[in-house]
Amino acid sequence: MKKIRGRAWAVMALAGAVVLLMGLFLYLFFTRGGSWVSFPANGDAFISGRLRAGRVTDRNGETLYAIADGEGAYGGDELTRRALLHTLGDKNGNIGTGALYKYGDRILGWDPVNGVYDPRGDGGELVLSADARVCRAALQALDGRSGAVFLMNYVTGEVLCAVSSPTFDPEDPPNLAWDDTSGVYLNRALSVTYPPGSTFKLVTLAAAVERIDDIFDRDFTCAGSVEIGGGTVTCSKAHGNMKIEDAFANSCNCVFAALAVELGGDTLREYAARYGLLDRLQVGKSLTAAGRYDVAGPGTLDLGWSGAGQYNDLVCPAAMARLAAAIANGGLAPEMTDLRRDGDAPLTRIMEAETARLLGEMMDYAVAHTYGDKNFPGLDLRAKSGTAEVGADRPHAWFVGYNADPQAPYAFAVCVENAGSGASNAGPVARAILQAAAG
Repeated sequence: MKKIRGRAWAVMALAGAVVLLMGLFLYLFFTRGGSWVSFPANGDAFISGRLRAGRVTDRNGETLYAIADGEGAYGGDELTRRALLHTLGDKNGNIGTGALYKYGDRILGWDPVNGVYDPRGDGGELVLSADARVCRAALQALDGRSGAVFLMNYVTGEVLCAVSSPTFDPEDPPNLAWDDTSGVYLNRALSVTYPPGSTFKLVTLAAAVERIDDIFDRDFTCAGSVEIGGGTVTCSKAHGNMKIEDAFANSCNCVFAALAVELGGDTLREYAARYGLLDRLQVGKSLTAAGRYDVAGPGTLDLGWSGAGQYNDLVCPAAMARLAAAIANGGLAPEMTDLRRDGDAPLTRIMEAETARLLGEMMDYAVAHTYGDKNFPGLDLRAKSGTAEVGADRPHAWFVGYNADPQAPYAFAVCVENAGSGASNAGPVARAILQAAAG
């Protein structure tokens, strides 16, 4: 009897294991089946390691890439191919953020029920969130300079533009040596971090609004420099007496360095982390580069400069655009996607609604009193510039913000490497992509 009972338990355990394994298989099939089918060794889907058929379009139906009988070709003229390179990827899969590399199953036309199907006779169709018009405008505005341009719809979370420069024509790829340092295959919009310069003052300002009760009642004075921790923080000029909104609009390093010392490095790091600037954020199937904020010692010069976006601060352009999107959304960050999305994005609260409202008002004030509304015709702009020092080289130029018009709800981040002033060099790039997106 004991032997029969033991065998029964063994059979039941075996049956349970089979059920569990079957459940695991079905789960993996439905969640990862697309990756399985898009493996290059699959002869039904690939020819000589290349996708057999399919098409990729931008959000407006413009063909960006088409495949027939294993031969793929990029659509559009050379400007289009260069502008969309890091969004689509190259034919050899060297650009890991590219749609050709990430979404092979969708390009083929695959689902868990039908497997690889062929609805039109030439594979599936992948519709990206990218707008080719905006991407072309971004690359033209960069005008051969290195940098990154990131534009998203802060209601739907769709990324309309993630342009990276330098770039190349994927139909005529360069023959690069392994030790090449141009970074032409690197997607600077997603996979690179830069010193944020004064755009980080959005973080310091948010912390000050929530942690310093009398921040709006205080009178600040800038004499052009201030001594902190045995060193000197300098400003572009002596700004004189100001309230906090003028200190922000004037991008006063002296005021924001003093606020950083008062708030402390742990507080600033907490806010940078809360706003996603230190995380690897999801954009479709890609992850952004993680940012950095080192907590400097209390009362030190390094702590003061960190509050002004210098010291060891690093941020990714995509993360900065997401922060701007959250400010536009009353503190709610949209889930970002590089595929066309019908409907609003899922939202995550990263900032208090009142804080977002106040930051938006001060970004509006900065545009009106510093950057000039007339320089952004047809737009309802809220923005912050940044001029990030990078040693002996010219500073990186930043411009971050959003368009408050609900008919054109776009958030953006522009970083132009070694270009100089943020407002003068990155600002016009932001204007070009916003006007292209808003039509």
